[in-house]
Amino acid sequence: MAVKPDLIIAASEETYEILKDIAPTVPIPYEKMATDERVMKIGEVFGKEQEAQALLDNFHEKLEKSKQQLDELGILDKTVTIIEGGKKEMAVIDSKLYGRGSQIIYEYLGLKAPEILQKKIDGREKATGGFVSLEVLPEYIGDFVFRSVWDGADDLSDNPIWNSIPAIKEGRLIEIGFDFSYYSDIYSLDKQLDFVVEKLVSAYEKK
Repeated sequence: MAVKPDLIIAASEETYEILKDIAPTVPIPYEKMATDERVMKIGEVFGKEQEAQALLDNFHEKLEKSKQQLDELGILDKTVTIIEGGKKEMAVIDSKLYGRGSQIIYEYLGLKAPEILQKKIDGREKATGGFVSLEVLPEYIGDFVFRSVWDGADDLSDNPIWNSIPAIKEGRLIEIGFDFSYYSDIYSLDKQLDFVVEKLVSAYEKK
């Protein structure tokens, strides 16, 4: 109230209910609207529909070129796992909405996870991830693995279980920064798309 806003954009319906009496408030719920919907809604709010559409058109044009590149290499037929964690247990991402590159990898590029995860991903409407012990982690790892890391993350280079995983042994581990991969706004997704495609191609060409 102290900053006297002309407009409030609320990222959830709960926030909308709290703030709606302070100033004109527009709900743009993160978990209930796809990225394209959110961009177009913001464009509508500010009378910038054409600019919003152009932004999305450019993104989807890049996306189609990226998918074609991966398809030509046969990467679209490979499985991808996204993990986060350390020596005792790992969070295994089983949603398209979790961040950590999950929207780019599973939703936009249409890559699949190993079957044990894909069944969960197909039925998820919320951002989720399940924890598994390092002992069973190999069952969840696909042809490529993205590991979300941050300053001080556990060093697994001497862990025998970790080193026994084919994707790790054969150089198909891709570390993706936590801060870089946390958000799913259109700008972040555009940069994540560049990163994911570049790293997948690079890991593939190491074979």
